[in-house]
Formats: sequence, structure tokens, C-alpha cells
Amino acid sequence: MMHKYIYTFLLITSFLEGCKNKTEHKGHNQSENKKKIYTCPMHPQIKKEEPGNCPICGMRLVEKKYEGSQIKNDTLMILLKPANQFVVSQVKIIQAHYKVIPVEIEASGKISYDTREANVVSARVSGRVEKLYVKYRFQPIVKGQKLMDIYSKELVTEQENYIYLLKNDSTNESLIKAAESRLSLLGISSEQVKELKLKKRSFQAVSIYSPYSGHLHNLFIPKTNNEMPVMSESSSQQLTIKEGMYVEKGQAIFNISNASKVWAILNIYPDGVGMVKRGQKVVLFLNDENKLTKEGVIDFIEPFIANGQTTTQARVYLNNADNKLKIGSIIKAKIEAGSKKGFFVPSTAIVHLGNRDIIFVKENNIFKSKLVSLGIKTDQQTEIVSGISGEESIAGNAQLLMDSESFIKTLDQ
Repeated sequence: MMHKYIYTFLLITSFLEGCKNKTEHKGHNQSENKKKIYTCPMHPQIKKEEPGNCPICGMRLVEKKYEGSQIKNDTLMILLKPANQFVVSQVKIIQAHYKVIPVEIEASGKISYDTREANVVSARVSGRVEKLYVKYRFQPIVKGQKLMDIYSKELVTEQENYIYLLKNDSTNESLIKAAESRLSLLGISSEQVKELKLKKRSFQAVSIYSPYSGHLHNLFIPKTNNEMPVMSESSSQQLTIKEGMYVEKGQAIFNISNASKVWAILNIYPDGVGMVKRGQKVVLFLNDENKLTKEGVIDFIEPFIANGQTTTQARVYLNNADNKLKIGSIIKAKIEAGSKKGFFVPSTAIVHLGNRDIIFVKENNIFKSKLVSLGIKTDQQTEIVSGISGEESIAGNAQLLMDSESFIKTLDQ
């Protein structure tokens, strides 16, 4: 019985050994019959019968192994580096060039009133508005136009005194001239004085004329609870002052602003403030129309930054006699800020990561990220202050070499 078990065991062992030898022999024959194929570790779709370089990324092709054999290639170790250090790709290669380029600084802003052309019409006497000849805000006003009729007891008294002198002391030229001066200071025009002298009859309501040309703005707010009146620009198109209201002596009633001269208020960002100077030429464009609107120069740079703002404002004084520039219009500007010498690269070669900037330098068919310090920026060029030399080859479009999320995470670690 024991001999039977031993015999069975020997038969099974012999069978398994024969299967093993047959399998190894078959695999050996298959391996010998197959041709050598070379492929790219990064692009397995590339297959060639001869060694060489990958036509996509330039890496050296390696022999393809079968039956689970491993690919031995030391260059693959570089791919195990963090993504913020090395990237394999094929993009356009450029170099930083030392050159002199014209500097144009872009700015945005709006058209505003020239405050030097803003004038105020005030009440020279206390009284009641009998007749108002202007009715709404932004109404065009010309110099000498009648604004309102006002009744004032003080004006009537001064007129009566003047008429009394004319009737009873007509030869006293000094007193008559003094009375005429007082009437003029109270808002009586020279024509009205002549009429008083001719008719010898006082005006109960005296007309007030505008000494300026421009557009009418709101200023009048009647005082309440014995408080001083406050100047205001109401959002309503109506004027606050109405017929029948009382005004006080010295009270500002109207603001007349002339829009024939305007300001272009430009916002200069911090990276361009140091290059903007008074006298530099400026080309202005309407924001909704990419066409030339006006040319001017930087006339004034404000010496402070307003609360909550990050930009410095510069003014360009413009002639607007044709009234083509509307107050409040949004504008774009290009400021000619001279020239700059340095190493420059296309702005697309730089990736901005918050307060840091990087470029990709090519080393042995791969790209390595490097931190750089930037200088001035123009429309398409950026100055590299430090971080690379002019001999290094860099990627022309850095955005194509990074997955932004993983890249930023690894760079911050």
C-alpha cells in the first residue's frame, strides 16, 4: 500500500516538472521571436525599432520588455521629484534679452470737472425770492443771464437813500458815488443804477444776474432750527430753492461749473508710480471705444493716497470746448514714461503666485521652476531683475507647464 502512494507522488512530480520546462521553453522562444521595440517612458504610444529620442518630449527611448520585466531607466527618477521642481513638456523656448524698450504705463480713470472752473453765486442781501428764472439742475447758463428776482428791505432802503441824494443834493458827487458803490456791492447792476438815476423810483424786487457761464448745480438748503445752511448736491434734478423762500446774506445759492475745461483723473498703480512724472505725454481713450480721444500731458500728481485706495491719482488738464468729453466718462490712458534698460522676457513666461513669481528654466530636456524678482511691466514685456541669466533657456508660456492647484501646494510646503 505504501509503494502505491510513493508511485503516485512520483508521477505527479514528474508531470509538474515537465509542464514547467515546457512553459519556460515556450516563453524563451516567444521572447527570441519578438523584435526589439523602443518606446518613450512618458509617451508609450511612441514605438520604434531602433533606439533614439522621443519626437514629443525629447527623452531617450528605452527597450520595451515583455512578461512583466521592469524598465530600468535612471532618468525616470527625476519624475519622482515634487511638481514644483521639475516638469517634462515640450513648449516654445526663449531667452531673456538685455535691451532698451520704451515704457508705456497703462492707467484708467474718469473725466471730472476742473474745480478751477467752478463758481458760486451767493446772496448779497437777505430777502425773499420773488421770481426764479432757472428751474432745474445742469441747466445751461450764460454770463449775464437773469437768475432770480429778490425782495430785500435792505436793498429798498439803499435805493431810497440814493434817490434822496439825487433829489436834494445832486451836486454832491462824492456822496452820490459812495451810494452807487454801496448799491453795486449789494448786487445792483450798473444798468439798474442808471435806471434809478433816470426814473428816481426804487425797485421793490431786484434782479440777480449770473456773472459766469456754465451749467447750474444745486447748493441751496434752507436753514432750520437756527442752524447755518449746508451746501449740497441733491440727487434730484429739481433745484432745492423755490420761489417764496428766504435767503440769508452771504448764503451760497447756486454753483455754476464750466465744462469747457475738464480734468482726466488717472489712477496710477504702485508699480508705475515711480516712473510717472509731470510733463509726460498721455494718450487717452474712451473705455467703450478703442479709439483715440485726446492727447495731453501729466499736469499734476496728487501727493497722497486716499483712504481705502491703493492707487495714486494724476491729473491731465484738457480743453473741452467742443463738449465731446462728458463728465463721469470712464477712460483708459497710456502714459509715455521714457525707456528702460534691462533683461526682458514676454509676460507669458512668468507665473504669478501671490507675492512670488516663477519662471521655468530648461535643463536636460526638462523644465525646472525658479523664483525671480520682477521690475517694470509693459504691455507685453516684463523685466527680470534677478533669478536668471541671459544665457538660460526658459519656457515661453509658463502656464502650460503647471497644474495650478498641485503646483501652489507643493511650492508652499
